[in-house]
Amino acid sequence: MKLMRYEEFEEYVKQNLKILLPESFQDAEISVREVRKPGYTYHGMALTRLEQRFGVIVDLDYYYRMYRRPIPISKILFSIASLIQENVPDIDVENITDYEWTAARLFVRVFNRMWSRDYLRHVPHQAVEDLAVTPHVLLGINGTQISSTPVTYDLLSGYGIPASKLFEDAMNNSTCLFPAELRYLADYLGAERSERRERIITNGYGINGAASLFYPGQMDAIAEEVGDDFYAVPTSIHEMIIVPASVSSDEDEMNRALYRTISEFTDERDWLSDHIYYYDSGHRVFTSVRTEDFSGPEEVN
Repeated sequence: MKLMRYEEFEEYVKQNLKILLPESFQDAEISVREVRKPGYTYHGMALTRLEQRFGVIVDLDYYYRMYRRPIPISKILFSIASLIQENVPDIDVENITDYEWTAARLFVRVFNRMWSRDYLRHVPHQAVEDLAVTPHVLLGINGTQISSTPVTYDLLSGYGIPASKLFEDAMNNSTCLFPAELRYLADYLGAERSERRERIITNGYGINGAASLFYPGQMDAIAEEVGDDFYAVPTSIHEMIIVPASVSSDEDEMNRALYRTISEFTDERDWLSDHIYYYDSGHRVFTSVRTEDFSGPEEVN
């Protein structure tokens, strides 16, 4: 059987998806638009019920790739329907414009400034070297699925507060919603612990955990625990590996190892950086470490 072109696939999903959804979704509006994410864009199918302002957005480009493997279209539809039902926010999303309601649900994520420059035009952010810390509103957690929406400049304007207040609340609240976890790398990987002292920092969900490095006082706390300055190796937006300075000082090799790791094991959409960082605890300075012998990709496609 001849495979559908993307446009045919999109129309087929729109026409047949509701067959697999319960009655409460039958009045929902289905639309497809370009969704801008840090470092990439995709065709997002939004399914929004009449009583909601926001709905679940499905990455149709991902499912079209699955379809072309090929995976039967019936299984694709079932997977999309299940995803939608499992991730509908169980909240009154009208409240997102009310800062008193939003403040308790704020948290931060971190992205690469160059790779996310189009996205960052629309959201307030704080620069940390070549990275950007951005505020988000938690809409719901279902198992390992986290639903959220970014705080845009339009939302911030409606809140009537300065950006500094927004980031202060988001940073402080992140430590409650997604507490940082610092563990031995060997324990995290289920390997035998050696004499080396590498750690990994993430959060309890292992999702967007690299941002926990930037929580208030977190870098100083890590330096105190490892008893040293340290390198931060950004293997993805979900975690960073912490290497005490006394363990390794070969910055060129660490950069090369990072690029090999992310190229082989990390989805490009989850890339955070192509180089390592260094924290000088004595001067409390966090810096990028680029080496002359290494240059990563200019932009994630």
